[in-house]
Amino acid sequence: MVTQAEAKIHRVGPRHTIYLAKDLVEDSTFPFQANEDLTVRIEGGALIIDKTGKSGYRLPDMEALPSRNQHVMETLDNLKFSPIASKAERIRQMLSEIHEAEMLESRIRHMPKSEHAILLWEEKSFLDIVLSEFFDPGVTGKAAKGLLSAKPANIESLSNLLLEEVSGLDRQTAARKIRDWMFQVHSTNKSNLPTRIAVEDYSWLLQNGSAKGLLEVEQNIGLRVRENMTILCGYDVSNVVDPKQLDKVMGFHGYAIMDHPFRVYRRAGD
Repeated sequence: MVTQAEAKIHRVGPRHTIYLAKDLVEDSTFPFQANEDLTVRIEGGALIIDKTGKSGYRLPDMEALPSRNQHVMETLDNLKFSPIASKAERIRQMLSEIHEAEMLESRIRHMPKSEHAILLWEEKSFLDIVLSEFFDPGVTGKAAKGLLSAKPANIESLSNLLLEEVSGLDRQTAARKIRDWMFQVHSTNKSNLPTRIAVEDYSWLLQNGSAKGLLEVEQNIGLRVRENMTILCGYDVSNVVDPKQLDKVMGFHGYAIMDHPFRVYRRAGD
């Protein structure tokens, strides 16, 4: 059983942080239950994790619940109080940064070809980060790229279809225009890399009576894209009026990304 993992310093995201040795996080070499008592301590340059075999009172997850007294928190902030983090809390933050960097690198920047992914977002800042990684020129190279967005995008060599160009059309015409635009972008791809298509927010189609046209577009694409393309469909889930329509839309995708919490899911059997 692995009870010790050396801590190595790597460049992860905008800051240096601790990257735990791979064997520490593989269940096959360090098996434990999610609710099992563990002892975590730092000795020298190593992180030690032991099974204690004891049960006892557990503190609530530090990040799971909002403050019960927002006024108190605001007063502490106004009086220039700052939190004193425990070692466990700092480790939690480090792991959170590692998780975010790994997800952005392996699941967004290097999303495999033929994926039909759905991005379920609430924070615009999260959407911006995901799109920036998805269209990173270091990964896309000379492949064709297309984005359907509310405002003009500042991304190099990008075919940009604006929302205003389709929002006033009837559902069938709007659906056909979006579908034709996707394949027009793909037709310009002269590289072997997959065409990358993204839509900032399809949720407006669920709200203005165009749900049927949207479902046709998503269903025609299928769980996986048949052509050499990768398609990322964004939905602002904070504005969804009819959850049942969103359920149908989600059923046409084999890959899902959420921002709260930031996780990536793959459909079983896909």
